[in-house]
Amino acid sequence: MGDGANAPRAGVLIALALLLMMTSGVSMANAQDIEETEGPGIEWTLPDSHMLYLKGTEEQPFLDRNWTTNTGQPLGKAEFTKTSSVLNPNLIDIQSAPLEESYRFEGNITVRLFASLDSTNDGCRLTNVLPGSAGAETSFSVSLSLGSNVVMDNAQTNSLPMEESYLSAHEFTVQALDVNVSLSSGDLVSLQVDVQHDCLQQGVLWWGTYDATSGIIFDGDVIDPQLEYNIDSNRMVRVEFMPISPWGPDDFKGQVLEIVGPLDWDEMVHGFGKEDQRLEHFEAPHGTRTGEANRTIFTWSSEKPLMPGRYMIDACFTVTDQDPGNLCDAIGVLRFEIPQDPKPMLPSMWAAIVVPLGIIAWIGASMREAMLPIQTYAILLLLAITALGPAMHLPDIDSNAPRDEGAAPSFALLSHDGELVKLSDLLSGHDAVVVGLFRTGSPNAIRQFDDFRGAQIISDSNIVFIQIATGEGVQSVDLDTYALNLNETWHLLMDEADAAVGKAFPSGATDAVIIIDSAGFITDWQPGTMSALEIDEAVSSATRGSGNHPLSMFSVMIGTALLPLLVLAMPRDRELKMPDEPLFPGAGSIMTAVAAAVGFGIWALPVALMAAFGLGAFWIWIELLLAVVMVYHGLSVLLHGRINEIEHLVTVAYSRLPEGFRAWRDRASFAEDAYLGLWLAWLLWLRIPALIPQGVGAMARSDMLGIPLSILAMLGFLVAAGVIVNLARLVALAPGKLSRVFGWLSAGIRPRAWGLASAILGAWVAIALLVGPILGSL
Repeated sequence: MGDGANAPRAGVLIALALLLMMTSGVSMANAQDIEETEGPGIEWTLPDSHMLYLKGTEEQPFLDRNWTTNTGQPLGKAEFTKTSSVLNPNLIDIQSAPLEESYRFEGNITVRLFASLDSTNDGCRLTNVLPGSAGAETSFSVSLSLGSNVVMDNAQTNSLPMEESYLSAHEFTVQALDVNVSLSSGDLVSLQVDVQHDCLQQGVLWWGTYDATSGIIFDGDVIDPQLEYNIDSNRMVRVEFMPISPWGPDDFKGQVLEIVGPLDWDEMVHGFGKEDQRLEHFEAPHGTRTGEANRTIFTWSSEKPLMPGRYMIDACFTVTDQDPGNLCDAIGVLRFEIPQDPKPMLPSMWAAIVVPLGIIAWIGASMREAMLPIQTYAILLLLAITALGPAMHLPDIDSNAPRDEGAAPSFALLSHDGELVKLSDLLSGHDAVVVGLFRTGSPNAIRQFDDFRGAQIISDSNIVFIQIATGEGVQSVDLDTYALNLNETWHLLMDEADAAVGKAFPSGATDAVIIIDSAGFITDWQPGTMSALEIDEAVSSATRGSGNHPLSMFSVMIGTALLPLLVLAMPRDRELKMPDEPLFPGAGSIMTAVAAAVGFGIWALPVALMAAFGLGAFWIWIELLLAVVMVYHGLSVLLHGRINEIEHLVTVAYSRLPEGFRAWRDRASFAEDAYLGLWLAWLLWLRIPALIPQGVGAMARSDMLGIPLSILAMLGFLVAAGVIVNLARLVALAPGKLSRVFGWLSAGIRPRAWGLASAILGAWVAIALLVGPILGSL
């Protein structure tokens, strides 16, 4: 009894164990499938079979890859009778066009033929009263060769008595199984068809319509499309498609590609994605290039940079031999990921930490010598906090990093025809230079060409266009094809072997359009290409300072870049001093504005003159010099409380003031306002490096009106500096007596603390310039 009960239990346990094993096996298989679709990669869905169609007329038949869309009575036919099938049985003896690609075929091959009687009748069937007796059936004998490989040698199709017309033609087939042949470029596909027709009624072999698809069927892999992508430094995606088929790239007659994302890996299937996730749509190629083995490669480029994330290229291709009613014959899903931008060696965030900490450390060191009122330390702490504003806008310190807002790299490059072309020569006598950077084989070369030609038509400015093929190892032979299309419309230059010039542009050594004004400064740029209208607008803006005008100074006030000025503008006098003699209303504000303009002009005038005299080619070194001067100014104020050169110029300016003004305001007050103008200039340089070089210098070089307009612009900047310093004074006085007390207590220490901050800011910029664009160009 016990043994009988245990037997069913054992069976149940065994069944459960087997079930668990099967379940785990399925789970493992599913897990493997998931792993295959996780991460970057490509999946293809290709046709299972391909065809060579019998096309043409009876006199000139041929083999073709195109599935015709013609309907009705077939255009191609070969008539035969019982007599002709005995005397001259051959109907077809043709060869295909030579193969353009070598390939290996493994699979089955079927020859399919459609034939019928001239008209529907049962004459053939009635002459065959006894099944199996001769005299009524039709069959075909097929010989097929692939190159030197004989696949079929007089192979017989099925045999049957025909009774239908072309409207319901009979199908005859013969198949070769497990074919394994290698074909070379230039090989031919040869087809010979003989007929055995034992019926008195005339028969016809049909071809050349949508449903009468007589021809050769290849059951196996024939096409081998290749889909690749490339991501440049601006996160622009370039898509390349290599249409590999034994019959050449024309075997692919159409394509639709879309960049879709961001998506999860498991969501990347054909046709998936919301409308707002379909970021790019491609059909006609943007360009072509020649790849390995002289193969044609179709190329596309995204219009805009992609954000970091996971994306797919959903590609749909139509193939000439497939059913024209299908939307997609070959489907490729290419999964890829846009990584996060590489982190710099030292991001500007560290400057926002170092500057306040430097001031705080200096405060701590000063406490060892003597204690100051607590209000003074509070003001210094406030100054340290406001220094975060300009520090956050400093450039990152990174190797080979280009200067985002500055002059274009001064280059001298060889053109495709061997001529040496210099940027300085291009700038001479022109309003702007438009540079098209592209990597060899990029479709953006042609797109830039079209946009440049459009800009030439619509723009009234004096523009010179050039294109530079960038990337490491660019050779003249790589540009031969494009040079023929360009036809010397403008210079086609080749970058240095290490792509040094391309890397020195803000875009990096990749596809981009850069606008350079007459002073050599980069005023605008876009990755990929730039439309003709955008080029015209950018050049017009470049001739008038590229949007850098005196009002730009006020827009900076809205941010945090000028916050230290509010602390530095706190009054140094505890009580408001009134003039002994009556002065006109606003005299105090005018004196402040004049002093601020003097300080601002001490910095701005030399910078504007250097830009106006065409020193843009050396501007990166000038900026390095400016950074060193800023360090010098900061250390001078920190250590001595003054800058000797500034003091001398302030003395000269102060001595020119009317006696009544000097009697009211002493030289120290005038000098303090002048220093505020100087610090304003430095803060603006940190935030907008090209404000004065482009707003004044570039304008002076633009056209006949450039010089008078640049003088007016310089006066406008000086007036704006005076207004801003007055506004800073007004805001600093807002707390009333409290502001005067705090300002009076910290009058001597505030400039020194800011001198330390200025030295750190200048040192940071100098290091960023040295490590980035300067060492990167050497």
